[in-house]
Amino acid sequence: MIDIHCHILPFTDDGPRSWEESLQMCELAAADGITHIVATPHCNARYPFDYEACSRKVDELRARFSELQFSLGCEFNLSDEGLQRVAEHPEHYTIGQTSYILVEVNEVYLPKQVESALGEVISCGLSPILAHPERNPLLRRRFDLLEAWIEMGCLSAVTGNSFLGFWGASVKKDAETMLRKGLVHFLVSDGHNTERRPPILAEAVRAASGIAGSKRVHDMVWANPLSVVQGAPVAA
Repeated sequence: MIDIHCHILPFTDDGPRSWEESLQMCELAAADGITHIVATPHCNARYPFDYEACSRKVDELRARFSELQFSLGCEFNLSDEGLQRVAEHPEHYTIGQTSYILVEVNEVYLPKQVESALGEVISCGLSPILAHPERNPLLRRRFDLLEAWIEMGCLSAVTGNSFLGFWGASVKKDAETMLRKGLVHFLVSDGHNTERRPPILAEAVRAASGIAGSKRVHDMVWANPLSVVQGAPVAA
């Protein structure tokens, strides 16, 4: 499996607080069947994203834990200031050297503002991947918005533990509805630590497979994320 949304870098955001915890997260991921992790530290007002510093940490992670492959991206929070930075240096915010960018929808924006902002990202030649739409207050139960943004050129990444009820019954129901409607392209861990939010996916894959079938869900943790890290078109 390939996990394209994981807060695995230490001393960076609200993820691991030490190299020891980061490496323990890597061990959990590898034991669960994950072979490649995209490190996606937050990129927002609370956690400014330092591309050079994070690149060095990914290099160190590769040296310390050779059992996994790693790429660098970020969880980019839509904002006016952030959009300007992306327009100037898109390569600092994408997953690896690809055109894919993991985007967290700003809850302060109105739907039309989000649509306009996503349009700006796309106009930069980038492909937005919407992070945890099932947990975003703007998108919850607004499946029409998610459908419209996917038609614009966005993709959707739902957090695996949403299918396990970690965020409550309501979020679980929304995740299941998105899956049934064909609005999910990736299943991701959004891992942050070793205890409450570990970087694991296998149990969520089993739960989601009961809804959409094992072949389709397997594509969400292998074929589709492989296309992302390779910079190829996602077939879904």
